[in-house]
Amino acid sequence: MRRCKLCLMPDTLPGSDFDGDGVCSWCREGYPPYSVKGEQALRNKFQGLGDHKGQADCQVGLSGGKDSTYALYRLVKHYNLKAEAFIYTHGGSRDFAIRNAERACSELGVKLHHVALSGDTHKQAFLCYFKAWLAHPDSTSAGMTCVACKHLHILGSKLAAQRKIPYVVWSSTPLEYSPFLAIRHKGNTRNQFQREGMLRSGMQLARAVALSPRFALGVMTMPRTSLLGCLAVFPSSSYLRQRFPMVKPLMFYAYEKWHPGTILETITRELAWQVPAEIREDWHTDCVFNVFKEYMFQKLYGVSYTDAHLSNQIRHGYLSREEGRQKLRGSKQFYAAAVAPALKYLGAEKLMNRIDLSCFDVEV
Repeated sequence: MRRCKLCLMPDTLPGSDFDGDGVCSWCREGYPPYSVKGEQALRNKFQGLGDHKGQADCQVGLSGGKDSTYALYRLVKHYNLKAEAFIYTHGGSRDFAIRNAERACSELGVKLHHVALSGDTHKQAFLCYFKAWLAHPDSTSAGMTCVACKHLHILGSKLAAQRKIPYVVWSSTPLEYSPFLAIRHKGNTRNQFQREGMLRSGMQLARAVALSPRFALGVMTMPRTSLLGCLAVFPSSSYLRQRFPMVKPLMFYAYEKWHPGTILETITRELAWQVPAEIREDWHTDCVFNVFKEYMFQKLYGVSYTDAHLSNQIRHGYLSREEGRQKLRGSKQFYAAAVAPALKYLGAEKLMNRIDLSCFDVEV
């Protein structure tokens, strides 16, 4: 494995296309293109609200993680908006994340709604597709392990429609997106966040069904969860726009620049946001399932979400390559140690004998 001379992406990943100087294609193109519209543009979005007869000006999707907590804080304290929030809970939710969300809403005087799929649907969907991945590892089954999570876009939009709230605010940033995912950030388009075409996605699903009986079983066992999750993969999907035409998605970090140091310092000081001492990462660790997403892509490509996230930050000047390298080394150690406890958390310890943690032993 070689890593890019400028970032941390390896040549084992399809599409890396290293040039003669050892620079990857993503560094050459400046992936992902990221520019913000500015605070005034966000103020303009909310101008005139208050006469819509709704319960609030906006509804914030809150995970208990740092980015969504900061977005809620800014909307209430800086933009003086009347906000509500919702948190999607499931079998992989971390207790500390739920406590962070509840504490933030209490401090800000914001009504917090809890939404969820019925029973153990989310955990069952994850385990179903994770077992399919173990039987036939590929990127399609890896991506489908989180298909139930996409229902948060449906549940959040439905709640906003019921309460006549015109905007649902989401807090992902383009710097999170990995070039090996179906969702990519594209500049110079009306909708900067785009999913792979439905035809191509459908072909990938059909291929996975044909190649893997275990994957086919997952689709047949949980057809509604699977289909709707695919249709609602992103807040701006056509399915959601058609089903909830009065609700508009708004990406907070398309307006305010994402700056992790400022975010962390602010919410720690103002809202007592915190993670347990044993948690070494403050990104995506509010969900147990992220441990397995890191593992699956690490096993498939020798690279995980974290490699891409850190590399994106390096390209955009948030980190030096050496700082990113140190963080990545710690991340590999963290996730290697986290797999067994995560399986225990899900009551799936028996799957541990099918896990190969040596994939995390890579040169960084």
